[in-house]
Amino acid sequence: MQLLDQHGRPMKPTTKRELTKEISAPSMGSVRTIQAGHPADGLTPARLGMILREAETGDATAYLEMAEQMEERDLHYAAVLGVRKRAIRSLEVQVEPAGTSDHEINAAALVRDVMQSAPVRLVLIDLLDAIGKGFSVAEIIWDDPKKKEWKPKKIEHRDPRWFKFDQDTGRRLLLRSNEGDQELKPAKFISHLAKIKSGLPIRSGLARLAAWGYIFKNYTIKDWAVFMEAYGHPVRLGKYGANATREDRLTLLRAVRNIGTDMAAIIPRSMEMEIINANVTGAGPLYEASAEYWDKQLSKAVLGQVSTTDAIAGGHAVGRVHDQVRDDIRDADAEQLAMSLQRDLAGPLVAFNFGSDVAVPSLSFVAPEEHDPRLLAVAAEKFVKMGLKIPTAVVRERFAIREPEDGEDVLVLPQAQPAPEPVAASAQGEPRPNSLEEMIERIMADDIVAASADPIVAGYLEAIAGARSLREVRDLLEQLAFEAPDEALQELVAQVTFAGRMAGELGADVGGS
Repeated sequence: MQLLDQHGRPMKPTTKRELTKEISAPSMGSVRTIQAGHPADGLTPARLGMILREAETGDATAYLEMAEQMEERDLHYAAVLGVRKRAIRSLEVQVEPAGTSDHEINAAALVRDVMQSAPVRLVLIDLLDAIGKGFSVAEIIWDDPKKKEWKPKKIEHRDPRWFKFDQDTGRRLLLRSNEGDQELKPAKFISHLAKIKSGLPIRSGLARLAAWGYIFKNYTIKDWAVFMEAYGHPVRLGKYGANATREDRLTLLRAVRNIGTDMAAIIPRSMEMEIINANVTGAGPLYEASAEYWDKQLSKAVLGQVSTTDAIAGGHAVGRVHDQVRDDIRDADAEQLAMSLQRDLAGPLVAFNFGSDVAVPSLSFVAPEEHDPRLLAVAAEKFVKMGLKIPTAVVRERFAIREPEDGEDVLVLPQAQPAPEPVAASAQGEPRPNSLEEMIERIMADDIVAASADPIVAGYLEAIAGARSLREVRDLLEQLAFEAPDEALQELVAQVTFAGRMAGELGADVGGS
């Protein structure tokens, strides 16, 4: 049976022997060298425009080198881009068989095993380099084919400068070599294109979008440094008399300069020296505001929001909403990466081991389910009372509680207290208040409630009145439920809670009727 590559092209016999060799490694005297330029040094708007235009017309070397420098020089850009890349690592890999046949199920099991292997897990971040640069390529070095199964021995990320897009469509990647640009060998490369925006792949990277913010912020930081150098230090003023010689003036000049470096100097008694403190205000916040503005623009471009990277008004509630926006971006990145791995890794893996007629399983990255243990405990209690049968294994899994071993002590419910004697009616035939009613009346009449509870409740009522959504109201109520007031009020409320529970369990008549 003839094997086909991920693009449906027949694989030649020589190609199969090349699968275990590196064919795109760097070498001295080759176009694939580790030496790189630094186009971001002294970058100007005119030079930036030229670099971006060169990338569009086929030579993206300077653009890719600039994108690398941006990650090395701009701390904020490196941070938010790293957050977006690493977000995929928190997802779980799911592999679903393409059908129900034995071959399809076995193929899915093999792909699942390879996806969890070290070579694949390590290269995920490298493939996500496409988010910044537009594309990323990794070479697969397959294990010895004499073994039982074909599997990747290692996967090496390759410098994007060693590849270029074809001139006809601008979408097909070619490998640079001394013999000319070559088509990528079948089943040898994982090429991931990040579709951040529609259009040519080389124009879809975030580095192209962030480059303008980077250069303007860079100007701001440089000007700020010059300002601090010029006005951040006191002026040292030396005075010499009319009869001072040239050597006297040079002595005074050296002394003034030494004051700025060594903080020590000597001058003749006949000379004077004065230190004038700089008193420049207003310019510093201007530079800081400009730098913060561009940082926020970079946060919006990379993460789609600013609340999880910058301290802004709104706090926790706004951050939770914006976190959902970031999750949408993460899921889109994960879907694109899964498609690239399914095409360039899972496809050849299934073809080599099961044949080209076996369908390739589907790959996806799925976020783990998040559960609030408090809500789950309340829901489980209510559902059991309603007659719903809940497997204990599910509860143990959600709360990470293992099965007890034989003879191991376990938690049990306390023994129920004997039922209290019935309450006798009063002489007038009116029901006598029970202990729970007495306790409630005592607490309500106690000054502790007025002194402690009223300010707390009033503050939360005011916050709830100003809430903008039901989600904020829920968060405020949860916080109120878990906030501990002073010890006296806490003790009284605990007594009422315990008495209420006992009354409910024993069937006591709380209301006296």
